[in-house]
Amino acid sequence: MNTVEDFLKVKPTNLDVLEGRILIAVPFYNDPFFNRSVVLLTDYDDKNCVGLILNKKSTYRLQDLLPEIKIKESLYFGGPVVEKMIFAVHNFPSPNFSKLLPGIYTGFDDNLLKMVEENPNSEIDFKFFIGYSGWYPGQLQQEIEQNMWVVGNANPDLIFKTEPHKIWENAVINLGEEYLHWLQVPEYLSYN
Repeated sequence: MNTVEDFLKVKPTNLDVLEGRILIAVPFYNDPFFNRSVVLLTDYDDKNCVGLILNKKSTYRLQDLLPEIKIKESLYFGGPVVEKMIFAVHNFPSPNFSKLLPGIYTGFDDNLLKMVEENPNSEIDFKFFIGYSGWYPGQLQQEIEQNMWVVGNANPDLIFKTEPHKIWENAVINLGEEYLHWLQVPEYLSYN
């Protein structure tokens, strides 16, 4: 990198926007809600574009909102669109759930909740979310063209095994050497 322009240039990944892909917030885009977010796209077509932020853990537990459920893990903020809905991403295959990628499903039912409650040490990996991220038709493509996001590939380790505060960093590392300079950018540009 020889110039400031080189440093600030955002190279697109040339990956198509698809369900199961992730959106990685560009560090020069300092939106208060999406700063250093990684969003897993759960729905994408001509009419819908919906995703869940993977790395914004809340102080709430699923049990706080649904007392009859004994799952004590923290909820994540899926995005700024808040409805009285809870979303889930997990690794439990079932015809009842939408498959995003191998080992990554979305949706939940009473059977999944019961399995998680009764077998806390099982091999089921999961995250529950309150709220979601949504874009109207064409909006996400505009944001990508305005260098707010780059598209990356998701994997179960990034979603389920990586600590929330490391997800953005690991997603950037997975993009390759051309993006590593992003890790040098201060988290909050306005503080400089």
